[in-house]
Amino acid sequence: MAERTLVWDVFDYIFDADRRRMGRIKPIRTYRNPIFLAREWAEAMEAGNFRSQRAFAKASGLSHARVSQVLGLLRLCPSARDALDALGDPLYSRKVTERKLRPIVNLSEAEQVQRLKLLLRAYVIYKKQPAS
Repeated sequence: MAERTLVWDVFDYIFDADRRRMGRIKPIRTYRNPIFLAREWAEAMEAGNFRSQRAFAKASGLSHARVSQVLGLLRLCPSARDALDALGDPLYSRKVTERKLRPIVNLSEAEQVQRLKLLLRAYVIYKKQPAS
């Protein structure tokens, strides 16, 4: 019986050490990729047969402005969307947010690519050359 008690005491000691260590571990914060979010919302609008963005916003508990801002990211040029897709989802930093991408949407394709290069700095966007 004494041996059995000793084993359980050691076992409890190990678990107590694990509990103390777990208290110091911070969870890794993740953020949604705005392009993935915009595509999900667009698909949800089609699947739910919503007549407008306002109806989708009301059904999902969001403001109409927020839905409009996120879905507006789908107007980015294809090369910019491809570069953002390459980042994956979820993101582990706030390097790319919907708020940072919003001003880029209304620019020309060449300016979008240039501004996105500055925003990302780690990813290279190759613009396809037209066939001659």
